[in-house]
Amino acid sequence: MKFTLKGEVLFSKDADEALEDITSFVEHANNDLFQKGVASGQKKDAAQIVEWKLEGNTLHLKVISGRRGRAHDALLRMKNPLTQLLGPKYHIGVRKITVEEYQIDIPSQEMVDVVQMPYVEGATFHDGKMIIQFQKLEEGDLRKHVVDRVVKHVLSETERMNSATEIDEDADDILTRQVTKIEPGTIVGRSPKFPVFFEGDPTEEAAKQGWVKKFPGKGQWFYGPKFIALQRAIEDMFMEVLVEKLEFFECMWPKLIPIPVMNKMRYLEGLPEGMYYCSAPRRDPEVFKKFKNELLIKKEVPIERLKDGLKDPSYVLAPAQCEPFYEFFSHEVLDEKELPIRLFDKSGWTYRWEAGGAKGLDRVHEFQRIELVWLGTPEQVEEIRDATLEISQELANKMELEWYTEIGDDPFYLEGRKVEERGIEFPDVPKYEMRVVVPGADKGVAAVSANVHGTHFTEGFSIKETHNHTLWTGCTGIGITRWLFGFLAQKGFDKENWPEMVRNKVGTVRTPKVLTWP
Repeated sequence: MKFTLKGEVLFSKDADEALEDITSFVEHANNDLFQKGVASGQKKDAAQIVEWKLEGNTLHLKVISGRRGRAHDALLRMKNPLTQLLGPKYHIGVRKITVEEYQIDIPSQEMVDVVQMPYVEGATFHDGKMIIQFQKLEEGDLRKHVVDRVVKHVLSETERMNSATEIDEDADDILTRQVTKIEPGTIVGRSPKFPVFFEGDPTEEAAKQGWVKKFPGKGQWFYGPKFIALQRAIEDMFMEVLVEKLEFFECMWPKLIPIPVMNKMRYLEGLPEGMYYCSAPRRDPEVFKKFKNELLIKKEVPIERLKDGLKDPSYVLAPAQCEPFYEFFSHEVLDEKELPIRLFDKSGWTYRWEAGGAKGLDRVHEFQRIELVWLGTPEQVEEIRDATLEISQELANKMELEWYTEIGDDPFYLEGRKVEERGIEFPDVPKYEMRVVVPGADKGVAAVSANVHGTHFTEGFSIKETHNHTLWTGCTGIGITRWLFGFLAQKGFDKENWPEMVRNKVGTVRTPKVLTWP
């Protein structure tokens, strides 16, 4: 890998009188300053100033480096020592640092698409390497690590390409496989066989019997009394055998999440296309007056006019449901004696944009979950996660549901770590996914997702322990809607075929009589 940078250091005034000292500084930078932090066996990768010229108040530089002591980091390293050298003696300060041209050569099997990435001017592929050109970069851009993130993205994609012949083509992310000590997709638990009383599509049958009705929005349904009676029964069972037994305490969390919170979660870097974004209206009565007048005359909603009255998106609808938990503890200090902390929320919807993946009752854009979230020592966090999974499996057996548990291949929080520069502690198994069997389907419906995040969120939200002990977090999402879907797929809609423990919890309800429906 080769970094070739042409940059400028702008001084507060002409620096010709300091030429001799600047000459000595360049030599010192090459032989000492740029060598610091580079391992002894990798000194050839350290940055070097290969050309320079002083013109009035501007120092022009050409810096080249390998991977370890990158040229843009070397440019930043120069600022303070230069200021300390020239300030006291010549009363010259460093006013500005810019990168005028920057080219990075990265070995790769094929072209990686980076042209749409911010700060990238262009990219070509030649003789087994990618050549990336950057736009003009300011000091602030360098300190935000924008170059490093582009490089890391290319390296991640290159590694994925190199591993393509060794791993399944459907693998979601090379990072998942690096972290997870057991191959994603490996089945680690399975139920006995139980009687199945239903054949067909549960969604079609539920609509036919008036349990649900399609709502105009994509991936949305109206859930009727019979559906909800069964859902509440399943929810109550989970509350009794899992939530209360493990001493989780209920909270009610916002579902409108500010975008900066999602950014701290690294969700925007991983799944920006999987969320609903929300905009507040502008305080501009004239815009909305025009909107109302146009609606009045045309009798159709003037969407373009409505857009004029909206601010930029500032929120998302909660895609994970656990987001407020981490924000609650952000920048707080905890005592290990008070751990673990166990909270849960079941107050509302989780929202996901499934695009073309929305289908039936098992892949929807809004769904009900019990979201359990906890914080503690690494040992406590893994122990709680395992307990939530084991109890869920035991409950499925009591409900005579067939299920299997596999190693998850898409831990939601890992997606944003593709371009993350900080070191994070990960568990050996980030995610277990319990699936309820759907007869006739290739794959069961994911009903329980049991996750351990390591230090991903405690680092990202700056959650500390008073003695500087390591804190981890975990969450288990119990997808009540999906669990119900799997139950109906196996046991059907006739209560006589349901296990007694379910029948006894479902009360008698009545669906509204409508002449034209169902």
